[in-house]
Order: sequence, then C-alpha cells, then structure tokens
Amino acid sequence: MNYTINPQAAFGLSFSVPVSVTDKHLKLAGAAQLKVLLWLLRHAAEQPTTEQLCRALNMTPADANDAMQYWLEVGLVVEQGTAAPSEPITPAPQTAEPVKSAFAPIAETRPTAEQIAKRGSESAEIAFLFNEAQKRLGRTIGYDSQSSLLMIHDSYGLPVEVILMLIDYCVSIGKTGVSYITATAKNWSEKEIDTIEKADEKIKALRRCDTLWKELRELTGIATPRPTAVQSEFLNKWSKTFGYAMNMIYLAYEEMANHTDKISFAYMNKVLENWHEAGVKSPEDVDRLRQEKAAVKPKKAAEGHTPSYDLDAFLQHAAQDPIVYKKKEGAQP
Repeated sequence: MNYTINPQAAFGLSFSVPVSVTDKHLKLAGAAQLKVLLWLLRHAAEQPTTEQLCRALNMTPADANDAMQYWLEVGLVVEQGTAAPSEPITPAPQTAEPVKSAFAPIAETRPTAEQIAKRGSESAEIAFLFNEAQKRLGRTIGYDSQSSLLMIHDSYGLPVEVILMLIDYCVSIGKTGVSYITATAKNWSEKEIDTIEKADEKIKALRRCDTLWKELRELTGIATPRPTAVQSEFLNKWSKTFGYAMNMIYLAYEEMANHTDKISFAYMNKVLENWHEAGVKSPEDVDRLRQEKAAVKPKKAAEGHTPSYDLDAFLQHAAQDPIVYKKKEGAQP
C-alpha cells in the first residue's frame, strides 16, 4: 500500500525540519530522540526549558537529557549560551568498521521499561552496569540508555566489564551518545570482541590509529577530525602489519598527492604495499628505489617497453570516496 500526505490536513500551521534529520539521522535516532527534536523544532522560537519539554512529552528529566544528548553530539542542537558549530556533524560510528564480517548480523531486541526495572532489581551485575555507566558518562541515564545497555549485554552478548571498557574509550574520544556506543558495541559483538583481552587489543589498535591520524592531519592539513572506519583499517595495517611509522606514511601521502588532488587511502595503500614487498623500510630506501627506477626508465623506453600497470586506472577503480583537503604549505615529513 502506498501513502501520501493529505494537503488539507497537513499544511496549516507548520514548522521546518532540517533535511539532514531524514537523510542522515532517521535510521540512527531512536523514537525518544526524534520526539524531543520535533518538539524542540516546534517551540524553537520560544527558547523552551527542559521542564516544559518533560511536561509536554511526559518524560523524566533523565530521559529527556538522555534523548537530547544525541542531537547535542551531532551538532544539530546546542545548549543555550554556547556557540553553535559551523555545521552539523554526521554521526559516523567510526569504530564500527564497515568491513564485511564473517559473523551473522545481530538482531536488535530492546527490552521494555518493565523488563529493565526487573533486571535491575534482580541482577546485581546489571544494577552495577547501570550505576557505573552513569558515573563514567557523567550524567543520569534514562530509559533509552538503560535499554541500550541491557540490549548490548543480553542480545549482543558483551560482558559487563567489556561494556564498561567500551564506554571508557568512547568517553575518552568525546563520543558519549548512546547511539554511537550501541553501534560500536554491535560491531564488537559481530567481530567477537567479547573478552577483556580482546577489548584491550581493540582499544590499543583504535588509539594507535587515532594517534597516527592526528600526526597525519598536522602534516597535511586534513580537516576531518577523525578517520573513517576504512581509513582506520588502512592505518592499522600500515603501522602494525607493515611496521611503518608516520614518516613513511607521509611519503606515501606525498606520492598520492603528486598524482591526484583528492585523498585516496587506496592509492597510498598500493604505494606502501609495493614498498613493503620491495623491502623498503626507511625514507633512505625510498630515495634509493626512486633512483633505481629513474635509471631503468630510459633503458626501457629505448627498448620499447611500456608499464605493466596504470596508476590512473587504478585510482578510478580502487579509490575511496574523496575527502576534500587543503595541504599545508611547507609541511615536512
């Protein structure tokens, strides 16, 4: 059955809803989060208070603040008296790496308020989880967060200690929204990161990628504050598998920048793979390899040889979605 809007009933007094709400956030935001946003948009000119919102939506302050946290984090809502960000941030759960998993996806089964209250009273472990989550997030958590935490524990199968490690990491990077935590927890569960040891290894890898990304941003002027999941995968591969430090990664960046004006981590990966296979370990090795290739080119040209690969064709097929960037003048490796 198809549906359409009844113009006679719908287009009387109205208010605007940002396109990003439907295009970017509708799948990620929960029912409570959408309710508080729609109410706030309707009453935006009045500068309403939390108390007014709670009365209108029959919510507790904890539930209202919990739901509003999502919109604060993505930049669509700001607290009164604070400066608005230049543009809303698209919520990209970057630790939830979008690589194909060998494990079956997990169905989301959210508990009811009655189930949450019962588990909290019957299970000391669940009561401890709720209490510790509040302490580590620095806020009172309402139904939305409690149901997510219980779903992460019961449906996703993550132990309490792993959930708290995940929350600590999210707090450390400033990503404390329940949607981000839930998406990351689902990814961890699908990848069977379900022990303290596995969680510790994952967090170390994430922190290593964060450090490398910060260094790369400082050298290149990349504006994006955090890497995408795919970029994190590449950074982890280059540093852990290949053993390359930032000086080598930056050289690969320069090699890429000499051939395209859009950032392509796939291109950089091809360069670093070639260097790794050739035994290149340092900038000096890169210089030596370039000199060797430069000496060979005239000889091959004279003999009528052509390259066995086309980097431009590679870019067309293997490059990631580009990130617009501006390279800093005078940046050095």
